Amino acid sequence: MKKIFAFAIILFIFSAAFGLDFSVRFEPDPRLDASLFGVAEMEAGPFARAALLASGAGEESVEALSARLDNLWQEAVPQVKSIETVEEKADALLGFVYQKLLSKYDFYQTRVDLAMEKGVYNCVSSAVLFMYFCKRAGIPVIANECPRHAFCAIFDGATKIDVETTNPYGVNPGKKRGQIMGNGKTQWITVPAKDYVGRHQIDDRRLIGAIYCNRISQLQKKKLDDQTVGLAVDAYEVQGHSPVARSELEVCVGNASAILTRAEKEEEAIAFLKNAEEIFGPSENWTKRLYTNYHNLILTAIKNDPHDQALAKLEENKQNLLEKDYRELKEYAYLVGAQAYAKKMDWRTAIKVAQEGLAELPQSKKLLNNKNVYAQNLAIDFHNAAVDLFNAGKKDEALGKIKEGLSELPGDKILLNDLNRITNAK
Repeated sequence: MKKIFAFAIILFIFSAAFGLDFSVRFEPDPRLDASLFGVAEMEAGPFARAALLASGAGEESVEALSARLDNLWQEAVPQVKSIETVEEKADALLGFVYQKLLSKYDFYQTRVDLAMEKGVYNCVSSAVLFMYFCKRAGIPVIANECPRHAFCAIFDGATKIDVETTNPYGVNPGKKRGQIMGNGKTQWITVPAKDYVGRHQIDDRRLIGAIYCNRISQLQKKKLDDQTVGLAVDAYEVQGHSPVARSELEVCVGNASAILTRAEKEEEAIAFLKNAEEIFGPSENWTKRLYTNYHNLILTAIKNDPHDQALAKLEENKQNLLEKDYRELKEYAYLVGAQAYAKKMDWRTAIKVAQEGLAELPQSKKLLNNKNVYAQNLAIDFHNAAVDLFNAGKKDEALGKIKEGLSELPGDKILLNDLNRITNAK
């Protein structure tokens, strides 16, 4: 924990230095009791507390809502005490949850505290509340997860009964049941079984993790990826460092680093990812992003100083680059460096830089082609100077200029042709 706390301070300094709205937390919520998360099944009280913390409730609210749940259970006891079958008892408890707490479905409302305070719920928040009362009643209950849905199941001995908690009639979905209307007549209500494609059983920790996941999803929609990291860390802690939670953490950290990358804060992005690796261990996701950041870092160095400093920066970070990227960046550094001199029509220095690159990268067709272009341009300079001298009647000086050019560019066809023409004209 000391290491994590130290990094949180570093991140605060980085955030100020970046000039960005970048706020990241790597330490888990200190209110989370890690000793509870080593087992798949939790007792009712700790289960509800963990769910409320996952919902983002403050400590005062957690205590008040936990007490309210306990009071509601005491109120429910007389109503279910005399019921004999597990299915009927669960049915009564689900009805009780709706009578006392839930009133309006909202697909995105995962938070248990808001479900209790405002009655607005979704599949996850309603499942947590139903499971709390089942746990208090001693009814064996589990959660199930689908790609976009969660629901429960209870056990009556070896018999498993599904429970769709998004409506008050969800025990054993599809079972025909009646409701007494105000006029004394019975209205028959059928709750059809949902299409639970991809369903799989999950433990209590994963259901609480789903609260974090839904909150993270909402932040991602608002492009607040830096704020998802702390929630992902909490979810990772709650779920006992499970592979699923680890994968979600890696995505959140990677997406947060992209904020810095987009702001061209490559060194800060690298430091951020390196610290994540130090705390949580390596990740293929982060490694790929690090390659990108190092690549961009060198590109920026090349743009700022395409020759000496860029090459020094490249060598400094060689171990952080793929061999293919290293070679491509080195070629690019020499190409850009030579081109910078070529723009000034300093053909000699441009040729020199290109030749230095070819000495290290002899297979580079781009460097060879550019070097030849620069050499041709230098030859044209000698040619034009000689033409001016020749036309001014200074044939010997023109011949000397061509020979000077050939001393620098031996075998150049333009200059050899000029040599023959001037020699024959004398």
